[in-house]
Amino acid sequence: MRIGIFGGTFNPPHNGHKKLALEIKNKAELDRIIVMPTFTPPHKEGKELAGGEHRIRMCEMMFTEDFFSISDREIRRQGKSYTYDTLVELKKEYPDDELFLIIGSDMLLSFHTWFRYADILSMATLCVATREDRVDYKQLLDYSENVLGLGENEIIIADTEPYECSSTDVRRQLSSGNDASFMTGREIYDYVRLKLLYESPFSEQKKLLREKLDDYRFLHSLNVAESAASLARIYGADEKKAYFAGLLHDIMKNENDEEMLKCIEKGGIILSRTEKYNPKLWHAIAGECYLRTELGIIDEEILSAVRYHTTGKTGMSLFDKIIYVADYVSAERAYPDVDVMRRLSFEKGLDEACLYSLQYTLKALSEREGIIHEDSLDFYNELIINKGESYDRT
Repeated sequence: MRIGIFGGTFNPPHNGHKKLALEIKNKAELDRIIVMPTFTPPHKEGKELAGGEHRIRMCEMMFTEDFFSISDREIRRQGKSYTYDTLVELKKEYPDDELFLIIGSDMLLSFHTWFRYADILSMATLCVATREDRVDYKQLLDYSENVLGLGENEIIIADTEPYECSSTDVRRQLSSGNDASFMTGREIYDYVRLKLLYESPFSEQKKLLREKLDDYRFLHSLNVAESAASLARIYGADEKKAYFAGLLHDIMKNENDEEMLKCIEKGGIILSRTEKYNPKLWHAIAGECYLRTELGIIDEEILSAVRYHTTGKTGMSLFDKIIYVADYVSAERAYPDVDVMRRLSFEKGLDEACLYSLQYTLKALSEREGIIHEDSLDFYNELIINKGESYDRT
């Protein structure tokens, strides 16, 4: 059997890792690939890594095909992850199989500095992915022959199509509060966020939310924050503040009714008759009170956007509308008309999106004889009147 050994930090694993492994498997005719996250890689001293158990779990999410197996060998062994030590163990475990060490072209050009590199070459065939345009086949072949003493038939140099992505890129996106799912897939991206693995904006607030919200609501809050920042970028509002308000808009969502009512009372709010008999609205009111009384937030735009993100109201500001709409179009939303809402939100304007969402919500509430808050009706009427006046002026 031809077994590939694919080591790395996988901090986190991304689509580039997967693409490289699949291309190498085909070009080197491998039967199996062992994916092996390192504990502490000797060549990346001082690099902050997610815990080994997290990187193992993310690799399981990324490398799902039957010919992949995920090994925690180096994680369990701890200490510096020297390839020589790993191959000694694998040769004992697979004495009759051929081992192929998968590395990138950048790593090959420093291979002579690896611990006991000559012994590594005696145990495994190097399988090199040429991932960078600036490193060509001839340069790699010259290095392997003149420095490592390998003939052309003693090394596999596979020309793979470069994939413009790295774990550093993923972490950079996360640290900026941007959606990195296009580089990792949604499952790994959500896992990273749920486990708070890498530094990101408003980390203290996220830790607080993680304590107060269940998994679904926490991810929803992160998604709303990202949608709010994107909408703010399009419509000229403060992106950072929009992200913050979107992040905290549902901070009281998982509290029980008693706790929400206590918070509302502490905030000095007296519920209207409509609100009193509609507990589904309490989290927004309690959320505004919590931000004001417990977190000391005094920014009126943030407080208003949190308070009215469910019902809306007359005189909604641009910022109010951004948070209101972001709540409807966040990444995990899957209601029947969500694609229409997203198109309206990002292409047609916030008023069109707000009107469509109100039509959708009011229809659903009336069909099940749900209570409709007067603020929602007033908001709807205001949008209709404004729309009519804009037609009159054209």
